[in-house]
Amino acid sequence: MNITATAGQARRFYVLMGLIMAGVVLLGFARTYYLKEWFHTPALTLRLHLHAFVLTLWLALFVIQAKLIAVGRRRLHMTLGVAGIVLAALVVVATFAAAIEAARLGGARGGITAADRLFSSVLAVSTFGVFVTLGATFRKQGEIHRRFMLLATIAVIGPGVTRAVVLLAGHPIRDSHVAVMFLLVSSALFNDWRTRSRIHPVLLGGGLFLIASQLTRRIAGATEVWAHIGNWMIY
Repeated sequence: MNITATAGQARRFYVLMGLIMAGVVLLGFARTYYLKEWFHTPALTLRLHLHAFVLTLWLALFVIQAKLIAVGRRRLHMTLGVAGIVLAALVVVATFAAAIEAARLGGARGGITAADRLFSSVLAVSTFGVFVTLGATFRKQGEIHRRFMLLATIAVIGPGVTRAVVLLAGHPIRDSHVAVMFLLVSSALFNDWRTRSRIHPVLLGGGLFLIASQLTRRIAGATEVWAHIGNWMIY
């Protein structure tokens, strides 16, 4: 297999990953957002609408940007990248606002306090923000840039994954979103090995951090320090 063909496969892989993530989120939130008029689910607040809208735009932009690189439209990709940075900032702000409102309205649930649930959301969107910032910083180094953007997107699909699993399995499965995140990161690592004969350190290090932070989120979210911070943010 020649180098050009291998590079093309690697770029198309990111388009596929984007479509998979968008599909999972679409399935997970079909009843409560995308097709809610057909399912007559409760109305959403303005903050939740905005959160869902900007995250949908982000997923769509990720697929478009990956496709542009796959077909060699680098200049247009870079132009849209400016809008992507603005959109990422909106994702962070809207998700923080929606998470606080959801924790305030939902309270404790399933043995998990409102502050603990808020921590999970804050962790996810903070991880997203860090990865996007790093991706933007290394925007002229494509190999690094695309991996940070992939990790950023994986970081925020957890709620969609959880709801999709409930829809398919008929009941919640503990940490199912972590398992799916692990599969996505593992797929990206395998793609690196298959197309580059080595794993990129950004993907390995970032992926390990992402999974480890999700596995330990309940420990940090249950601390007394966070309880004070979280409850202050909520109330």
